[in-house]
Amino acid sequence: MNQKPQRKKQFVRTPAYPGGSKALKEFIQRNLRYPTEALVKRIEGDVHVAFEVDEEGYVQRPRVLRGIGYGCDEEAVRVVSLLRYRPVRNRGVKVTAHMDVVIHFRLPSAQPLEIVYHYRPASDS
Repeated sequence: MNQKPQRKKQFVRTPAYPGGSKALKEFIQRNLRYPTEALVKRIEGDVHVAFEVDEEGYVQRPRVLRGIGYGCDEEAVRVVSLLRYRPVRNRGVKVTAHMDVVIHFRLPSAQPLEIVYHYRPASDS
């Protein structure tokens, strides 16, 4: 009895970011600019952004589901708008997919303060 190997059936395919989730995180980290107001007030948190990916792979209608304010919500929407996904067809039909992403805002770690002393001998004049 020759049996064909079972193929994993996937009813609906969703758009994928080129390079996978690791590449998506790197893209967000590379393009995210921490808002000045959030830095001054030392705000950290997560912003949940929902959006649609059209049949060409472009992000459409990004919106904040859960935000933290202080300019972080606007920055998260800006970065999500830059994303470009691989387009998909489901059974030959172009589709629009609904997706969401969480963007983490973490304050940069404080650099240790370095103190440098310069010694000059006093001149006898």
